[in-house]
Amino acid sequence: MMPVSRLTLNPNTSNRSFSSLKRWPLGALLMGLSLAVIESYAAEPLVTAPLSVEAERVEQPALPPSAEVADPDTAVEQILGQTLLLSLADVSPVFSANYQQLIQWQHRALNNEEQLKLRQMQLQLDNYWQYLDAQAECTAPCLSAALIPKDTYFRAVVLKLKQLMALAESSSWETLILEDKLSPGQESPLIAPIAQRLFLLGFLAEMPSTASESVADEAALPVSELGSEPTIEPDIISPDATTHAGTVARTEQASTDNNSMPYDDELVRAIKNFQTQHGLQADGVIGKQTLYWLNQSPYARAKLLAKNTLRQQLFTRTLPASYLVINIPAFELQFVEAGKVILNSKVIVGKASRPTPLLSSHISSVVLNPPWRVPRTIVRRDIMPHIRQDGHYLQDRGFDVYDYDGARVEHSPQEWQELASSHFPYRLVQRPGAKNALGRYKFHFDNSFSVYLHGTSEPSLFKKTDRALSSGCIRVEKVEELARWFQTHLVKDTRLWDKLTPNTTQSQWFALSDTMPVYTVYWTAWLDDAGQIQYRNDIYHLEVEFTQAVPAAIFYIL
Repeated sequence: MMPVSRLTLNPNTSNRSFSSLKRWPLGALLMGLSLAVIESYAAEPLVTAPLSVEAERVEQPALPPSAEVADPDTAVEQILGQTLLLSLADVSPVFSANYQQLIQWQHRALNNEEQLKLRQMQLQLDNYWQYLDAQAECTAPCLSAALIPKDTYFRAVVLKLKQLMALAESSSWETLILEDKLSPGQESPLIAPIAQRLFLLGFLAEMPSTASESVADEAALPVSELGSEPTIEPDIISPDATTHAGTVARTEQASTDNNSMPYDDELVRAIKNFQTQHGLQADGVIGKQTLYWLNQSPYARAKLLAKNTLRQQLFTRTLPASYLVINIPAFELQFVEAGKVILNSKVIVGKASRPTPLLSSHISSVVLNPPWRVPRTIVRRDIMPHIRQDGHYLQDRGFDVYDYDGARVEHSPQEWQELASSHFPYRLVQRPGAKNALGRYKFHFDNSFSVYLHGTSEPSLFKKTDRALSSGCIRVEKVEELARWFQTHLVKDTRLWDKLTPNTTQSQWFALSDTMPVYTVYWTAWLDDAGQIQYRNDIYHLEVEFTQAVPAAIFYIL
């Protein structure tokens, strides 16, 4: 997970479901970040047009004298990275046009008209950031401050975006089709184009000799060596780049038609690293998911990184000193104390049909040895089919059954099977113990979805790479470590906690001396601590919704 030491959420955005994004102006901005056209240019003070008629008009000050274009070359560089990111993030076509213009202006003197246009571009950037600041109820220009080129993370992202866009212009990225899996040791005509892509993306130090014989030298530049300023439109390619693309395309076709290469150890290591960087099982087998990511073009990768970076920066504002954040697509929890990460843990999140919601809240209590009061939907969807197959299921799994008057109900195994085949008018409560689905700890936080953090009775599931397996709650692998921290720092009655800890069947609720902020986020691309781009599957298919969720909003420059 990317460093999130400054992550925050507007408290007014908590506990909203995915389906509500289109009715959620700020939430849509936080998640989607697609904006309508900025309509006009002028070097005058800015006034933001409200997103809806109910929103307040926010008057923006004129650019201070210190921001006037005294050094155009420096000014171009200062806004180039921001404009590139906003262009790729589909914020507005105006930013795409501005980026193309800025590329032409680099390293040359600007005339008066161009200097005026440059100042207008800066005003448009200021207008955009200040508008989002106002919507997020920031008391200071936090977004614009977070995205200035001096920010180390931002500068690293911009460098990656430039490299990916240069690669997009200098190479072809045709769809590779694989009829079956490719395992280490096999031969295939697809090995050559796969090796070439791994080389261009930086996963191979050099092209294998067989694959590189028919590839033009100038086309074989890995992403780490591409540093020129790219254009933003994928169809705008220089004549030289067109030659490279044709060479690569012919090479891939020729390789597919003529040359079967062995899937050797060097390529297996590269594929395993590639799989790890994309959140896949690092088994070296090239299957459907690995091929999907191999087919993702540099342009698509750049857009994904830009959109996620903007979402991350919108979260990265006035954070508390300590908090928990769960990145749903990464299946990871990060616990930050006093600005430092003290715990990273795998998690299990909701399956696609029962997604874990995006929310912000505060952990307010911990339950030791929690009973599980099974939601009615889980009884119907998951438990009743088991009962129909095995009348002993409830007894074996430690369930108590109650009618809706609170009276305990008992039946024979055959009677349970018959009841589960028709109407089942009962509530189920699973007793604490080794088989309890919540494990030993439950961390409660207020939300309208009845989800929480807890342990599990099936720790082997954490070995899976795709951990979208729950009904919405978040299962934590290192739940014991998390519980120990809460016991040491926040649990009020530590004496009772110590007394009851050896007992695995007695349930006890514990109040906390203070609450702990918790956030769930949805990031499918970020830079890790080593500066490498991490990608994850869009498990809930939300990237499109994020892009489309923002209602029409127009910035006016008066």
